[in-house]
Amino acid sequence: MSSLMFISFFNHIIYILITLEFLMINMIFLSYTIMKMMNLNIFFISILLTIMICESILGLTLLIYMVRIEGNDYIKNLNLMKW
Repeated sequence: MSSLMFISFFNHIIYILITLEFLMINMIFLSYTIMKMMNLNIFFISILLTIMICESILGLTLLIYMVRIEGNDYIKNLNLMKW
């Protein structure tokens, strides 16, 4: 579901950030269920949660910076050569 959203909603950066969060939540859920079935240590989940939080903070920071500079969050107006 989230990979379908990642392909179809690519006009705004906020949509991409939300779908990336859905992908991370799915990955955490799948790794948790696999680790529970195999009776492994769940310390890896805390590392994934930390990476997920850092990724979301970085994405929101870039979104705020882009909205302040450009005035919108459209992907098609994004020129990475200016950054």
